[in-house]
Amino acid sequence: MFDQPDSTPPIICVLGPTGAGKTRLALTLAEALGAEIISADSRQVYRYMDIGTDKVSKDHRGRVPHHLIDVAAPDEPYSAQRFASEARAVIRRLGAQGRPAILAGGTGFYVRTLLDVPALPPVEPNPELRSRLYREAEEHGGESLHARLAELDPASSARIHPHNLPRLVRALEIVESTGAPVPVAGAVEAFPALRLGLEIDRGQLRHIVDDRIHRQIRAGLAEETRLLLHMGYDPDLPALQGFGYREMVQYLQGELPLDVAVARYKMATHQYVRRQLTWFRADERIRWLQVGDRLDSGALVLAQEWIGSRRKGPR
Repeated sequence: MFDQPDSTPPIICVLGPTGAGKTRLALTLAEALGAEIISADSRQVYRYMDIGTDKVSKDHRGRVPHHLIDVAAPDEPYSAQRFASEARAVIRRLGAQGRPAILAGGTGFYVRTLLDVPALPPVEPNPELRSRLYREAEEHGGESLHARLAELDPASSARIHPHNLPRLVRALEIVESTGAPVPVAGAVEAFPALRLGLEIDRGQLRHIVDDRIHRQIRAGLAEETRLLLHMGYDPDLPALQGFGYREMVQYLQGELPLDVAVARYKMATHQYVRRQLTWFRADERIRWLQVGDRLDSGALVLAQEWIGSRRKGPR
């Protein structure tokens, strides 16, 4: 059973696709409201992976406390269930201190697992099963795992892209462990929250994403990836199979020239952005705000109203 804190702080979510400006807005709101930030980014949890995840700078972390960044080694299993457990601990502390929480990130699955009635049963990661599934995907392609999931749990297979190996593996892990389909969160909220979504012109967003990738390359993404490999981390680890690092591994191993690796990185990121938008658009509780000159003031007004309503009592 979900263990909700006795005193839940006001929670404001800053959601949206990669490149929309979530980090900047979260920092602005946190400084104005005296809040702390919980990162809902499945890649920023890993240490030593700063450039490719566009991790929040140390300067920003010095200005406002950030949580759930650099909490796992690249070869350490990290699941949505673990994220939710660790985020709840932060929420309990902030509730006791009377401070608001800003939940910011683009990993919708993490957000849902934390805020809604638990979307996943407490199934511990199974390293042996995961290794076998990743080997199968390497030999036969992710489509083979997707086809198996379609037989065992058609609803989950419809939600998960055939190329999203971490989620495919996790879904099969749950199905094989429980003998039942992966449950989906219902409409009941575990934590009431104001959900703010950042809306931005798709053409503009595409340019922002491409510019960010070029900035990452100039900042040393290939060198960061080389260091991870020299540290002994297996290139087949889920953390290193995420877009950006996957293409840099292929470049460093001589499988791709740099320009092709960068082009594939861009393509994978744009595909991910489309999936993020599909995921968030399905949540009718999100209040969408247009990115522009009035974004900060509009978001701050909504956040202040929400905090006032929560401190007067639950709606």
